[in-house]
Amino acid sequence: MVTYADAEAVLAHLKRRGIPMILREVAEGKSKPFSFSGMQKIVQRMRKEIGLPQEFTLDACRHGGMTELEEAEMTDGQGRALSAHRTKESYAGYAKRTEGRMLSATRKRHAHRLANQVATSIQNATGEGVQNGRPEIVRSA
Repeated sequence: MVTYADAEAVLAHLKRRGIPMILREVAEGKSKPFSFSGMQKIVQRMRKEIGLPQEFTLDACRHGGMTELEEAEMTDGQGRALSAHRTKESYAGYAKRTEGRMLSATRKRHAHRLANQVATSIQNATGEGVQNGRPEIVRSA
């Protein structure tokens, strides 16, 4: 079985051209992402040349990346944002629900809620005095 670490070792040899993981050069200094079918063909050709098993597919690479997100204990929203899944349902196909992952996400949501409560209580608190208010007039006898 090919692991994500194996894929990382292969990808480490590629030239970094921009923010997306892999771009193709279209002109001197200009790059753009591969199409899905184009990348699929490259992965198939690379798999044959290197001698990797047939299980090493573009979809398997994506699953490996999603596994890395899950091991990083991301919430569904964080994972969807990084993986570009638009719906919970499509993300759920990759992100397998485990007890550890659900507990981690619940802890993060709870911590976020507590932080918001503290921030809101500070924002909504009435001030003891107004910084630039009128000064008190002190009269002497």
